Amino acid sequence: MANAPSKRLGKGIGSLLSNKHATDSLGGDGKLWVSRDEIRPNREQPRIALDKGVERLAESLRRHGMMQPILVTHRPEGGYEILAGERRWRAAELAGMKSVPVILREGTLSGDERLELALIENVQREDLDSIEKARGCSRLMTEYQLTQEEVALKLGYQRSTVANLVRLLDLPIEIQHDVSRETISAGHARALLQLRDSPLQAQAWQEIKANDVSVRGAEKLCSTLAKGERSPKHLPRTAKPAWAAELQDRLTRSLGLRAEIKLHGRGGGKLVLHFAELDDLDRLVQGINLPSEMEDLTAG
Repeated sequence: MANAPSKRLGKGIGSLLSNKHATDSLGGDGKLWVSRDEIRPNREQPRIALDKGVERLAESLRRHGMMQPILVTHRPEGGYEILAGERRWRAAELAGMKSVPVILREGTLSGDERLELALIENVQREDLDSIEKARGCSRLMTEYQLTQEEVALKLGYQRSTVANLVRLLDLPIEIQHDVSRETISAGHARALLQLRDSPLQAQAWQEIKANDVSVRGAEKLCSTLAKGERSPKHLPRTAKPAWAAELQDRLTRSLGLRAEIKLHGRGGGKLVLHFAELDDLDRLVQGINLPSEMEDLTAG
């Protein structure tokens, strides 16, 4: 059984940043710089796919440096342990950086506090997939005996969001992998949860992938199969013209950021660029000649 959660569990990164910053070895930019080799990963790190996007982030670090310091604490045996920012630390190694900027949190942290910090940073990340978020929420619930409402409160989610995430872990591991790879969406996966019969669930899963069925179509398909009826002959497909899919792929390759084109029925739409780190955003903004505005946004 896990130890009772710390009384400070839930206060988040803000409460830690209120601690005294280390002031030795300050660089000219006012940040504390330490050798990358003196830093070790957070032993409570809940993230599954830490390597996702690390090479792209490393390229950004080579060009622009590390804007966002890594949050660390002292290790009893010497050196530092990461509280938040492990992907930046890994990318720094690929980028050949010998030292990295850090914010030092004085004092000893319990395992509860280390885990919470890692979860807050990771679960709320834009590039974290639904299965990783679900596993993070589940870990808080099982190891620290928290309810869905308590987990939602700590992460700033609705309770229904946590419930829907955790339900995804009831799916077979193969379907979970497809959600992580974005072969199907979390919406498709939730539709598949209607089917408790494994052969029917597998049939619907394969049909959704083979025919590029939309989420609405997946819900209709699963509802029909759950009633013991045959699959509908015509199901709504994910609507995206070939030109939009091609342009989306070209933008992703050109910018180094995942681009998403969402079209509206009246001819308009949205272009969404997903960034994993502030360094990615900084690289994009500098590419369109807005460095001063970006510095203002990230100064805090």
